[in-house]
Amino acid sequence: MRVLLVRLDGIGDAAVCVPLVAALRAAGHEVGVALTTRNAGVFAPSAILAEHVLDRIPWPAHGSAPESTARANAEIAAQRYDVALIASEEPEAFALAAPIRERVGFTTGLARPLKTLWVRLHTTRTVRRSQRVGREDAHEVEILYRLGAGLVRDAAPPADPGLLRPLLLARPGDGGRVPLLIQAGPKWLTTGVGRETLRALHARLAPHARVVAAPGDAEAVRELTGVVPETFPSLRAWVEALGRADAVLSVDTGAAHVAGMLGARVVDVFPDADFEAQVRRWRPWAGPYRAFRASEVDGGAGSAFVEAVLDGL
Repeated sequence: MRVLLVRLDGIGDAAVCVPLVAALRAAGHEVGVALTTRNAGVFAPSAILAEHVLDRIPWPAHGSAPESTARANAEIAAQRYDVALIASEEPEAFALAAPIRERVGFTTGLARPLKTLWVRLHTTRTVRRSQRVGREDAHEVEILYRLGAGLVRDAAPPADPGLLRPLLLARPGDGGRVPLLIQAGPKWLTTGVGRETLRALHARLAPHARVVAAPGDAEAVRELTGVVPETFPSLRAWVEALGRADAVLSVDTGAAHVAGMLGARVVDVFPDADFEAQVRRWRPWAGPYRAFRASEVDGGAGSAFVEAVLDGL
């Protein structure tokens, strides 16, 4: 069958779908993806049937540029998909899937009864999930995997990086290895790491690492840390760079999720609030990892956090 996965969210949201895509492919299905300019390019071109990209209108506006929506609709119709797995909540995601005969989406039951009713009217099958932190112990990968019930062979999503890496890397093994890659950005502050600590942390680790950032974050990173980060011309180039890293340091961002799927060792920083629940749901999936509270991050040379990052380099 031809399966369309609709994921109109961020990079990490797309990355946690990798085990589902791997299982669908293993079951003999062809998989296309509907993404946005925020996460298009995360999947290796050889791993997917087609990539349909919506050009999102910048926040605080909602929705996508009409021209890109029309183009995606035409492309989706041409592929003649049998099933749509809708992993996003936006009405736009359901509209993309509307012409497809079978449509599967998430509901939250009585927690949002009107939304649940709306989803049931726009799908042929629904899957229950909770959006409240700590309400269920499942990892986000396991929750998304429920969308594929009846289409995949195994009850549990794959967690072998050897099976997942080819879905992300177009050129496995291309280029030299990088001992440590740091994903820098303003989210470190919103996670709860202080400015002075962040600057001290980069001063301690930058000599050992490749520091990278999204192009739009580069100037903010320079001002925050004193380090000029490397940027990439495309999301695909960034994924390939992560594929060369033995270890990745990040707050809970797409970098941690992509690196985990690739099997890299990840040191992942989460906010103190609901720490255990956040780690259960959003920890790196397939690779080894250590999770720290933001309050545990210390730029001192002897800190447990810095030692955890440098371990094995």
